[in-house]
Amino acid sequence: MGSYARQPMDLFRTAGPLPTDLRDPVLVVALDGWTDAGAGGTRAAVELLDQLDTTRLADIDPDRLFDYRDRRPVLPITQGVLGTPEWPELTLDVARTPTGPDLIVLSGAEPDFGWAALAGDVVELAEALQVRRSIGLGSVPGPIPHTRSPRLLVTSTEEAVFDAYGRPHEEVVVPASCQVVLEQQLGAAGLAATGFWVRIPHYVATDYPQASQLLLENVGRFLELSLAADQLDAEVADHARRLDVAAEGSPEVQAHITMLEEAYDADEESGQEFSGPIPTGDQIAEELERFLRDES
Repeated sequence: MGSYARQPMDLFRTAGPLPTDLRDPVLVVALDGWTDAGAGGTRAAVELLDQLDTTRLADIDPDRLFDYRDRRPVLPITQGVLGTPEWPELTLDVARTPTGPDLIVLSGAEPDFGWAALAGDVVELAEALQVRRSIGLGSVPGPIPHTRSPRLLVTSTEEAVFDAYGRPHEEVVVPASCQVVLEQQLGAAGLAATGFWVRIPHYVATDYPQASQLLLENVGRFLELSLAADQLDAEVADHARRLDVAAEGSPEVQAHITMLEEAYDADEESGQEFSGPIPTGDQIAEELERFLRDES
């Protein structure tokens, strides 16, 4: 886990002095948890970092934020010899772009503790780096059939974002995630804080690369960056094929998906998002998960 010098941000262990030459830096946040369904946001962050020139800026001492009984470190054992534990990570990386804004990417595991303290440190870090905008990348389950395109919805402090992407129609109360707490606190501190959220099929419990691809496309468009979302084309096509095969093997699954397709298409025609109750998909999800496990 390395040796780091302490900085005023109490939770962060920085690898050196904070950079002073960032170009219009934007904070990008992608944490796992329930607002990362199908690993949509965290996978998009990994792809983003892989495509850019990145440097580790800081990490966080996992002892201070994680419950190891809930998120146990993975420990390899090779022929009776104990390896090094893989601790849950929450990291900050600087991603330099050729022509657009530089990115400060906060990604990794959602903390179990200290959400308010983390939000305070992230706000302090944003002020120190002169960050004026933040973008969250996430995904949530919804009544979306896998045979249709996933839907993007946004949260934002900026009316211009709603003008460009539309405003969600429903009013909901949901359990908070650390990521939405960060977005709210960044907005309260005066940043232009936006969240990109992809709705994915509620019956798919595996990774959903379609969500990551849609997030990459929209981050690129929003920040005017050239990001190669098409690198996921083959994986997206293979994933869709496997879901199709799984659905074909069960009349119950087919009927459920047909119902979702009809609701989705009707919403497209009316310009409204489906906001009715999500059908119970537990048995369907179990059948699909079982098939996908057998295929892997």
